[in-house]
Amino acid sequence: MSESSAEAVTVRGAVAPLFATSGVQIAASLTMFGVAVVAPVAAPDIGVDATLIGPFTAIAYGSGVVGGLLTGAFCDRFGAIRVGQLTMVLAFFGVVLLTLSNPIAALFSAIVLGISYGPVNPFSTHILARVVPETSRPLFLSIKQSAQPAGTAIAGLLLPFLVALYDWRLAMLATGVIALAIAFAIQPLRSRIDADRDPARTIRGGSVLEPIGVVWREPRLRCLALSGFILSGTQVSLASFFVVYLTETQEFSLATAGVLFTIMQIGGVLGRTVWGGIADRIVSANLMMTALCAGTSILCAVTALYAGQWSYIPLAILSFWLGATSHGWNGIYFSEIIKFAPSGAVGVAASGAQFATLSGVAFWPMMFGLIVATGGGYSAAFLMHAAATAVATFYIHAVLRDRN
Repeated sequence: MSESSAEAVTVRGAVAPLFATSGVQIAASLTMFGVAVVAPVAAPDIGVDATLIGPFTAIAYGSGVVGGLLTGAFCDRFGAIRVGQLTMVLAFFGVVLLTLSNPIAALFSAIVLGISYGPVNPFSTHILARVVPETSRPLFLSIKQSAQPAGTAIAGLLLPFLVALYDWRLAMLATGVIALAIAFAIQPLRSRIDADRDPARTIRGGSVLEPIGVVWREPRLRCLALSGFILSGTQVSLASFFVVYLTETQEFSLATAGVLFTIMQIGGVLGRTVWGGIADRIVSANLMMTALCAGTSILCAVTALYAGQWSYIPLAILSFWLGATSHGWNGIYFSEIIKFAPSGAVGVAASGAQFATLSGVAFWPMMFGLIVATGGGYSAAFLMHAAATAVATFYIHAVLRDRN
């Protein structure tokens, strides 16, 4: 399917691919962030401390870096739908490994889950760049990206319920079964979406470095990548530690903390959709990115300085807006990647951007966990992210303004 085909650039033709990519994103988020939700009860059975969810997340996303870099090449050769199906199968096996309940299996679970999650955004961008009209890309990409907090919100609601009824192992296995179901559900799209695959496409060792070079040589792509390094790490730190933060510092029950966690994800879902609808229709996408960075910085500082003194209702409001800002940038981000990518290299550019975002996810949650574990506390960890996102705010404003 060429980028110039009539079907490829109609809104109607983009609806089914949007559902497919969103389904994969939901299942990937459900399996990945489900670990954070069950961490307080799973950690004792595995024989580790719950704060090790930080290193677990770092390992998972670190292992996803290579998979993300190769996604563009694999999509070219095997087809993007086939790549999406493979991610779902790997997500299932990653969950199975976690339920074995020992530290070594948990380590391999982190690696497999990371490899399954790494290709999700590049494969989705590869598809949607070809089938969505240019003026609709911020909205469509934001809707697709809304599937990430939607999957995480489902984890926050579903998994505590299943843990209470059964145990955490069965709860996590349920997420793996959902991933397998998605793999089968998207098969009917393969003949259409994967028609542009090139079986003769070679994949060499150098294919891993190609996306990094494409991103680094273009100043606007480089700005997006480095800012994405910060924003993605902040987003995942909040998603990974929020339940543990609420249960340890606020002494909420797992179910109550899960509801607040879900409110954060609902804010992310609504934020991504609303911000994507506004970007490039009412205000420029780069201005929206700047505003979301600034909002995340301010709210992280508020969480660090005041949230520990608040009751449930103020925390629920804070949770919603933290989600709307810290989780709301992704769709606009990838629409900007498409805008500035070299002709014919959207998938490769998305893979390079994914390298930056996954590197951030590997780095920042690990730093968050280390700060907490070494006595700095949650306030210092949240302040770290407030400062980092402030830097991203000024960088995006300086490089991207008036360059769309």
